[in-house]
Parts: sequence; C-alpha cells; structure tokens
Amino acid sequence: MRKTVFTLVLALAAVSTFAQTPRNIAKEAIPVSMFQVTYAAQFPALDTKSDYGFTNTIGGSFIHKTQGNWLFTGNGNFIFGNKIKGSRIDLLGESITTLYGEVIGGGGIPTSLAFFQRGLHFQAEVGKLFPLAPNPNSGIFVQLGAGYLWNRLRIDYQIETQNPPLPLMDDYQYGYDKMRGGFALHAEAGYLILSNTRVYNLSVSLEATYARTKSLRDYDFRVFYDENGEPHIMGYNDKSHRFNDFYYGIRVSWMIPVYQRQPDEYYYY
Repeated sequence: MRKTVFTLVLALAAVSTFAQTPRNIAKEAIPVSMFQVTYAAQFPALDTKSDYGFTNTIGGSFIHKTQGNWLFTGNGNFIFGNKIKGSRIDLLGESITTLYGEVIGGGGIPTSLAFFQRGLHFQAEVGKLFPLAPNPNSGIFVQLGAGYLWNRLRIDYQIETQNPPLPLMDDYQYGYDKMRGGFALHAEAGYLILSNTRVYNLSVSLEATYARTKSLRDYDFRVFYDENGEPHIMGYNDKSHRFNDFYYGIRVSWMIPVYQRQPDEYYYY
C-alpha cells in the first residue's frame, strides 16, 4: 500500500513537471507543486495542558499552489515530547507502584521506566497567498484545515530477563497510555518564500490546532486507595466524554518545488 501511494505521488509530480511550460518565477505567478518537510515547536492548552508540556512535531506535506496563488495541502505529522505532567503514581496508580512511585519487576527490584508523549495528526488544508517580495510567488499566507489527531502516553522500559516489568508488558501497557483521538481543526498564518534561483524555499508560520477527542481505550487499569485503604478502580472509560486538546506554536518548513524553470536569456552581438 505504501509503495503504491509513493509511486502515485511521484507520477503526479512527474506529470505536473512535464505538463507545465517554462515560466519565470521572478516575474509572474505560476502554478507550483511542492514537497515539504516541517518542524513545529508547540505548547499545549486546555485539556492537553493537564497531561503534557512542550511538544515537538515533525511532518511532511504535498502542496499545490495555483496560478491564482491558492494553496491546497495534504500533510501528516508525528507528535512527540518528553514533558509529562504528574508523578508516576498519578500515571500508573497505586496498585502497581511503591510509595516512591517505583514499579517492582519480576526480579524483586525497581524497574527502569521512562514516559513520553506520542501522537499523529493528519489533515487537508486550503489557503491563500498574498504576494510580496521577492516575487509574485512569495508572501504572506493563511491556511485553514481539518483532519484527525490522536495522542497517548508511551511507557518505555528496558526489558530485563531477570527483572521484567510484568504489570506493564505487552497489552497491559494499553490500560495506562491515555490514548485519545478525534476530529481536529487547524489554522496557520506566516510567510512563504520561493526564491528566484531555487536556492532557498521555505516558510515560517504561527499555528494553532484544536481537536475534539475521546478515549480510544476501553479500560483504565489504574487503582487508587482512599484514606480508609479502600481501592477505587478507574475502570471502563466513558466513551461519551470529550476532551478539548489544543496545541499552538511556530512552524518552520523547507520545500522542494516542482516546476520547469525558464531558460536564462543570452544576448549575442
């Protein structure tokens, strides 16, 4: 499936390249197809802020800019970070942790655990470019998009033969990862530059993403004890409950444009 999609994208790019007549990007607005690699530094808000801190996002896009400077984009992003809110007891409950938040492995000693944020965000966008310097194909742009976003807590551990973290191995970890996902809206505004010489092609933008998510796990394994020592199991997740996930930050993108460049002019005397 991945090979088929990749081959199709390359074929479309090739067709777009050969179908276009040579244009002068420095003097006129031209249709351009572009592959894009992006990085975003993001901060959480609303419900996301309760679970995670500073977040990184890397991704790839395919963009088509029309001669009228309309932008049509499809992209995918990988979300990752290591700023996790809450103690180990908050994250794992009290039934599998010690008073100090350690998880005792099969060998009777504490295991080595690390917690990370992971997620994905796929979307389609439509936008408009308002030309400024250095040419009619560069300037301020705005985009709006819609797609799907999910995030979760990843619990990483080193599997030790003599001390395996039994309560978190295999499918057990899914009862603690807080996976949720849902429909997402995205807004972005920034500056895009397509150089006259193809030396540099990039954009810098401010962005915000809002997702209305729900739990994607049926059961929460965490157990907490009240002041009388009575256990309270988190139990089945309420699938009707909705979370308001929000990310905002700055994105930097590097682009590879696909178009036929007009031959240089030569003068003979």
